[in-house]
Amino acid sequence: MRMKRLLFLLAFCPIAAHAASVPAPASCAGAGPLAEPWTSWTQSGAATGGGTVSTAPRLILGKPVTASLRPGVQVQFAVPPGKTAPKSFAGLFTLALKDPARVGIALSEGAWVDVATGASALSSVDHGHGPDCSGIRKIVWFDLPPGLHTVQVAGSPKSVIRIMAADARANQPNPR
Repeated sequence: MRMKRLLFLLAFCPIAAHAASVPAPASCAGAGPLAEPWTSWTQSGAATGGGTVSTAPRLILGKPVTASLRPGVQVQFAVPPGKTAPKSFAGLFTLALKDPARVGIALSEGAWVDVATGASALSSVDHGHGPDCSGIRKIVWFDLPPGLHTVQVAGSPKSVIRIMAADARANQPNPR
């Protein structure tokens, strides 16, 4: 019995040696901290996306939350979402600004993001991916006026998503 085990192990030694000689894929283990305005992306917080604007939790600039979303058919959007998907998840959040700002809405997963003021949808001004190894899948930027805004997440294939709103000028020196 011992001999069979030994022969079995020796048979796989060339495979193990070959696997050890293959270079490991690029790793995020050495990734440094994220740059502004995303430095707090890894902080913790939790929320449940609202099904109506009146039940929507408030996003605070620079404070990420891991949000539980609802089945999309259960959400009463402030404006029709730009995109939906069957059997997907959605949620509403609010964001209050006292000054105009360029705000990025970052998501950990692929989903659609809209921002509305009252019953008016606001156009995005830019979009892209988050920094490598950050966990930020997408960022959509909006130039927002002061006031209360509704952030709509729609078409998410997952029921849990990380979301963060950030001011593009966060911790940037004031121009003289």
